[in-house]
Amino acid sequence: MPCPATVPALPRRVVLAAALAAFSGRASAQGAFPARGVVLVVPFAPGGTTDVLARILQEPLARRLGVAVTIDNRPGAGGAIGAEAVRRAPPDGHTLLLATASTHGVNPAVFSDLPYDAERDFAPIALLGVTPQALAVRADHPARNVADLIALLRAEPGRHAYASAGVGSITHLASEWFLQAAGGLEVQHVPYRGGGPALQAVIAGEAAFVLETTATLAGAALGGRVRLLAVATARRSAAFPEVPTLQEEGLAGYDAGSWTMAVAPAGTAAPVLARWNAVLRETLAEAGVRERLAAIGTEVVAENTPEAAAAHIRAEIARWREVVARAGLRLTRS
Repeated sequence: MPCPATVPALPRRVVLAAALAAFSGRASAQGAFPARGVVLVVPFAPGGTTDVLARILQEPLARRLGVAVTIDNRPGAGGAIGAEAVRRAPPDGHTLLLATASTHGVNPAVFSDLPYDAERDFAPIALLGVTPQALAVRADHPARNVADLIALLRAEPGRHAYASAGVGSITHLASEWFLQAAGGLEVQHVPYRGGGPALQAVIAGEAAFVLETTATLAGAALGGRVRLLAVATARRSAAFPEVPTLQEEGLAGYDAGSWTMAVAPAGTAAPVLARWNAVLRETLAEAGVRERLAAIGTEVVAENTPEAAAAHIRAEIARWREVVARAGLRLTRS
């Protein structure tokens, strides 16, 4: 019976190279991104500035990533419910949080019992945009400018109120900062369930002023129901270029704006974060996207690297902690 032909042994280096190639191929396939549709968690109800921004980005992102992009609204607890959901999500880049000045600036400064750590539990990707706050009074209010309002409030301590979107909200803290910067004015705080109701309180004459986003105030301002006395950011708003800043009106160092940032769960791989950053920056560079964001009063920032985003979170938490300390506002959610 003839012996079978002997198969010559392959060189060891060839065998090792083939095995390494096979392993690398499997690892690449397992770590491919995106491997399925992605989810953008909006920690607020539909219709707000963050939700609108998410829906502006939804189609361009889907087009660039080649997968479906789903918006998942998780409102409640000042954004903490949505933030906690993303903290617990797999760190594979398929679930992002649209973090805000509330979830990653104000909340960590005000509340001592948050279910997440704004810095440790998330990987910043890119700051998407800033929407200025603005100081607004009723259209027929006697104060024609910031100096008039401060003089009125100082002359009648405790007799006036300001409206906010809720205890511990950015409108609450921005107003406290305004009162501090104006020399420690004594004004009552009346919290409402959101920026819309707070604005309506000013229009109805229930409150002297509100510090809300230009996106929330735009319709009432353009419709002649409220007067914008100043914007709260260091630069004037492109949507209302004729309105001065609070710094221009004499409140040195005052700079408060609402912002939105894309963050992933901590532990997300660096290449995935880099891919997200590139896709987001390309999307924000689209003229159509910028125009739609400008229509809601949101301005795209020039520097939106992960490092700049992380530095922004640190600075915001420190800024609001100073305001909280001066006002004695340390709270719990229970």
